[in-house]
Amino acid sequence: MEENNRLETNTGSPDSGSMLYSAESQPPGTEESGHSAVYGTGSQAEASGTEPVKTVPVQLTKSAVTEPESAAPMMQPIQFGQPGQSPVSGPMQSVPPVQGAPAAKPKKNKSGLVVGILCAAAVVIVIAIGAMAAKSLFVGDPRTQLTKGIANMAKEMAQYQSSVAGDIGLVELNRLKDTEPVRTNIDLSFTDPEATGTFSSFDFGVDAVTDYKQKMAQYDVSLGTYGIDMQVGSIIAADNTVYLSVPILFQEDVYSLDLTNLGRDFNNSAWSALIEEKLPEDYALTLFGDRKESKEGELTEILNRHSSVTLDSMKFETIRQKREFSFGGTPAEYGGVRVTMNKDAYNESMEAVKNDILASDSYKAFMEGYQATYMGDFDEFKDDMDYVIEQLFGVRFEQDFVLDVYLDRKGRIVNISTPEDIAVSGQDIDIESVAVDVNFSGSERALDTIEGGIYVQSADEILYMGISRNAVVTKDHYSEDLTLRIQGEDTEDDITFQYANDWGYNDQTFDLRMSMDVPGTLMEISADGAYTDIVKGEGYTFRLNHGAVSIDGEDVLLLVGTIETETVDNTIKVPEDAINVLEMSEADIAGLFYGGLF
Repeated sequence: MEENNRLETNTGSPDSGSMLYSAESQPPGTEESGHSAVYGTGSQAEASGTEPVKTVPVQLTKSAVTEPESAAPMMQPIQFGQPGQSPVSGPMQSVPPVQGAPAAKPKKNKSGLVVGILCAAAVVIVIAIGAMAAKSLFVGDPRTQLTKGIANMAKEMAQYQSSVAGDIGLVELNRLKDTEPVRTNIDLSFTDPEATGTFSSFDFGVDAVTDYKQKMAQYDVSLGTYGIDMQVGSIIAADNTVYLSVPILFQEDVYSLDLTNLGRDFNNSAWSALIEEKLPEDYALTLFGDRKESKEGELTEILNRHSSVTLDSMKFETIRQKREFSFGGTPAEYGGVRVTMNKDAYNESMEAVKNDILASDSYKAFMEGYQATYMGDFDEFKDDMDYVIEQLFGVRFEQDFVLDVYLDRKGRIVNISTPEDIAVSGQDIDIESVAVDVNFSGSERALDTIEGGIYVQSADEILYMGISRNAVVTKDHYSEDLTLRIQGEDTEDDITFQYANDWGYNDQTFDLRMSMDVPGTLMEISADGAYTDIVKGEGYTFRLNHGAVSIDGEDVLLLVGTIETETVDNTIKVPEDAINVLEMSEADIAGLFYGGLF
């Protein structure tokens, strides 16, 4: 990327750092008092704590070519929506074409650009982990300042959660499952609001008992409609054998399947000959693993093992030139810490991580779980998954990665940004550079208000992933409004995800909404309810008072129901005289299907 392609900012000062892209001018009356390195941010504190942060797409156009020495003063705002105002009138506006680009051309596949965005986000996380890992090794230097900021951020994040896990004693209840049988009863009712026939709704129920101590479980499934209940069947798991009974199909017969040597037994069965498929000889499934195994997992261990390489390469410096931010309408200048990550150390580390993941036992076990599903297509599926891993960890930096972290006087991180675009490359991904700029501007907690994003550029195409968040935490409730947007230069291709929730601490009520807006379709999910009948550490009832799935503003599914959890004294019995599925002859299999159908 040419040196004069910068992210241009609404700072009015050449000292705020240079970035990638400029913006189109906005309608009068949308000027903002604050700024970020990518776009203007006005008074976030003026927004109501319960109102969602209104956002509109960032307008992306590439800067006109200028001489390097004149590039620094070119600071024009990229406007972003603020609470209570919109930088554009009417619906989303199409972004003008990139200067100098051909008038018409086929659209590119944006998958590579999305990988670039994920890579940039991953690097920020790696730097944060590195700073936290070294907090006890350095005192009184920029790394200590950065570590304090990350610790403050972690402390704030801990406040953004419902208190229900502690109130119901979820940890204690999970421990109890290791020693006592636990019953979970699911009772849901689904309604099709568009149905005109007799059966516009039906009930679905699962009555489950799990006994991890005895390595046994039982699941009774039922369906119903308009007061008519029907027992569909029962599944019993004993150690590593599954027993299935479906009276409406198989009368009194019970069928069993031992999963211990599933690959070998299946290959020697009549089923393999009938469907002309084979499983790996050593293929097996385990129903009751060790619940006391480490929760960390092999993937986390791999990342931690290689983090020391990138950590040792990091250089921490104090930012001498302060940068001005405006929070709550009051401008203030803050300094911070510049973190530089050696490109070679990072690239080598990511290559090692990729290779270790592909060779790991956990990845092997994950893939083996799909062998029965894909049968003859498994090799192709595995090649595709390997390729995905290679791409996710295949982006390489062509220059050292530089990240600026600004902190306020309380030691809170208020901005994370790259002072310039970072040149990158990929073996099969056509990306050239990435840039990051995110503001944390909440007054009580910095993370209450987040505004910013990540940019990726490929030739004359730009992709932006923006985040806009507003949260409020009081003694009575916790609410949050979050918007994520993936945006290209053609706003018709924007993908927007929105999430909002409100938790009541006193009565354990919840009210949440999620939506996904992709080109041509808006899908929404809403639900409200509460946790009731709580006996801490022993059981509770989850009540869904109202739930809805809608597409393009029309409800397509409504649901209500309950999920009850409690300890019980039930004894699960293993069925007698069960028919081993893998010992059935071809005639037995034909009779099974004939009897089930007729």
